[in-house]
Amino acid sequence: MTDITVRPYDDADRDAVLAIFDSNLPDYFGAGDREWLVETLDEPDGPAFVVAIDGQAAAFGGYEIWEHYNKALLFWGMAARRYHGSGLGRLLLFERLRHVAVHARPVTRYVTVDTSPQVAPFFLRCGFEQTAVWPEGYRSGMTMHELRFDLAQRSVEELTRRRDEALAAVRRAV
Repeated sequence: MTDITVRPYDDADRDAVLAIFDSNLPDYFGAGDREWLVETLDEPDGPAFVVAIDGQAAAFGGYEIWEHYNKALLFWGMAARRYHGSGLGRLLLFERLRHVAVHARPVTRYVTVDTSPQVAPFFLRCGFEQTAVWPEGYRSGMTMHELRFDLAQRSVEELTRRRDEALAAVRRAV
């Protein structure tokens, strides 16, 4: 049986996370984004997680709390290309949402994300609402979609259930 765990990012995961990023070029990230990822790995702005399959990092993402605003911002959120469609992204997302709901200090109402037009539908299917679209919102010239998830509309129990459902789906898929 395949071992699937969500755990905090560790420096030992660095090469695997960089390989996850590289597997998503050029469709999901630009080459210039790698430097930003390296900075994130060196000094994360908040909790970061990996989804590990048989001990090897297969997905990565985290979040940071914006203390002056009532929100958290998701950062990164990527799965190795070979696992696209297996549910790792959904598992990672609901683990992060649940973590914000349980552990964020100060307590935070909204979880936000900015992403590409290609990825925005994933967040919409997971219960986010679109708040803005910025043509050429990224320096690369790509349109940026901003979305938010209202934690006040969801219980920790619901987030836990959705995370557990995602984990079960991943177990069936891999």
